[in-house]
Amino acid sequence: MTTSQALFQRASRYVPGGVHSSTRFQAPHPLYFSRAEGPYLWDVEGDRYLDCTMGNASVMLGHSHPDVDEAVTAAVRQGLTTGVETEAAVNAAERLAGMIPDFGRVKFANTGTEALMHALAIARHTTGRERVAKAEGAYHGWLDPLWVSTWPAPDQLGPADRPAAPPSSAGLSRSAQGTVVLPFNDLAATERLLRKHASDLAAVVVEPILIDIGYIPATGEYLRLLRDLTAELGIVLIFDELLTGFRVAPGGARQVYGITPDLTTYGKAIANGYPLAAVEGREDLMATTDPSKGGPVGWVGTYNGHGTAVAAAAATLPLLADGSAQAYLDVLGAQVREGFAELSRRFGIPAVVAGAGGHFQPYFLTGSPTGYRTAMVSHAARYAALHRVAREHRILLPAKPLLHAALSTAHTETDVAALLKAAEEAFAEMRSMT
Repeated sequence: MTTSQALFQRASRYVPGGVHSSTRFQAPHPLYFSRAEGPYLWDVEGDRYLDCTMGNASVMLGHSHPDVDEAVTAAVRQGLTTGVETEAAVNAAERLAGMIPDFGRVKFANTGTEALMHALAIARHTTGRERVAKAEGAYHGWLDPLWVSTWPAPDQLGPADRPAAPPSSAGLSRSAQGTVVLPFNDLAATERLLRKHASDLAAVVVEPILIDIGYIPATGEYLRLLRDLTAELGIVLIFDELLTGFRVAPGGARQVYGITPDLTTYGKAIANGYPLAAVEGREDLMATTDPSKGGPVGWVGTYNGHGTAVAAAAATLPLLADGSAQAYLDVLGAQVREGFAELSRRFGIPAVVAGAGGHFQPYFLTGSPTGYRTAMVSHAARYAALHRVAREHRILLPAKPLLHAALSTAHTETDVAALLKAAEEAFAEMRSMT
């Protein structure tokens, strides 16, 4: 019995499934890890893995980055953990203000889900409305009204021009049934739905690039429609930049598209893997959370602005501010895309890799998808072969065929070559599949 098997048996006595996030479970059991450095993880058996998941893309600078470690260690020595305000939190806010175009005001939370909970509370108070709209297939955390139409099954989709809102988990509030699901990148259908439901909608929440189903960018025209239409209809536009933030550009997708929403949520790379999220937005909207001015929207949380997390952010953000990290990741990403394209031609297997900023997603399709419905038909068995062969080569990729892989600035061209070598073996195996 391996050490991971033994740990799984021990964990399963007390922890359902032996994991604390459902996405970490892999049959017959998950791997358990003991340490990390740079682009690598070591499991409890002592085997080294090339990490191409990087904490769901949050570890942009590589594991155990020395500058971040130093800042966190200093914060620990100061003894300031939680329940008070610190200079590090001020520093982190100032770093953000220097990076994000049209920066308004910001407050910190712990997770992306919490950040979106706060953003929706602001939107509901401001508009006096209740419901929310989101894109089909998008994942925005586990908040009830947003945890619908997340990787839905084909028989749950509904019509293409007015998608259904199937729950993504049991136990959601009945209020989640009122969520309006928008067909991503379909301008005409999205406009019809928003105009139809405008009187009830407090917010539209959108990832400018759908990354939890791989890497599917919105067209500029689509985001401009959302910006113009929500302004006209008095709906709060919220960009979910938990994954696009700081990876696709120092200022995130807002910088790439040149479009400023009313509120934006950030997380993941903001603190190189430490638990921190943020809501940034228009000064008048964020003022509703200002206790010094009697702001009616509450913003509380014992761990908000946790000393170690904000110290990590204050150290991380300057390393992402000049664009060199993103440029380096785009070089590596181009090598991944070109390598898969060559394998696709050589083996006659349709495949395309989409991505930027270190994100990359192999789709076993003839072209890049434009929304969930064109992504979900990616050949799952071929991706499963890639995942299995990569793991045999001690390379970690996401287990699901629609998720997202990620590189860090600690990865090298040698690491990309190792990934492509494993992919070559997988493509050879795929050729014999029916």
